[in-house]
Amino acid sequence: MTVFGPSRQMILMTAIASALVSAGVQNAQAELVILNVNSVASSLALSGEIGGAAPGGGIAYAEQSPGSLLANWGGTIRADLTAGLFTFAPGGSAITALINPNGPFTTAPNPIGIIPGNYGTTATGPVPAAGGATLTITGVYRDLVLDITSGTAQNGAALSGATMRFSAGALDFGVSALAPSGTSTLVGSNGLNTSTSLVAWDGTTLTIPVTFQTTGGTGRIENWTGTIVAAVPEPSSLVLLPLLSLFGLRQRTRRAI
Repeated sequence: MTVFGPSRQMILMTAIASALVSAGVQNAQAELVILNVNSVASSLALSGEIGGAAPGGGIAYAEQSPGSLLANWGGTIRADLTAGLFTFAPGGSAITALINPNGPFTTAPNPIGIIPGNYGTTATGPVPAAGGATLTITGVYRDLVLDITSGTAQNGAALSGATMRFSAGALDFGVSALAPSGTSTLVGSNGLNTSTSLVAWDGTTLTIPVTFQTTGGTGRIENWTGTIVAAVPEPSSLVLLPLLSLFGLRQRTRRAI
């Protein structure tokens, strides 16, 4: 049986203590983490209205085709992580809507025509802003990218102060009569995530419940609900580095004996 001499034992014990202390100090500090959004597990449903001068004054969205108001999302989430608490800041996240497989969708009579998009909407009814005339409005939401510009998240608690903001995206729409067709930007549209469901974080996967509302030109009101699931791309280096260092030291010590 191999017996370590006092000096080698001291070297190994000192290295172990140093690595553990170092890991403890690092874990107490903020760590920048980038999580990859799982596009299979992440989806947001869209509901809302268009054409109103005030909430409740427009006509409600319906599907252009089955499934056209539900889209999957991918991209990345970036945040500071300190002792299990995620803190979000502007420009950190790029949560991107995928092309909806239930499209393409139409913007007719808008000459943009039939195009792929993230969501396909249609709405038919009397619009007070058009003098009570009955209109049919078709729309395609496209190129949507979300950022989480503020707030915090931690396991077992509801989100706190988390604002969802569109950093990219637009609505191309067409109107049957009496009103012009066009494009409405979603860039800058934002809303507080008011979901009361609890965040989940198991050390590798973050699950964020989503409920927020945005508004904009053409009397748009959008309600976004669903779940975003994101995971670290590989085990955290903060955990692996001390372990790898200890393993390498032990191997070198054995070879030296």
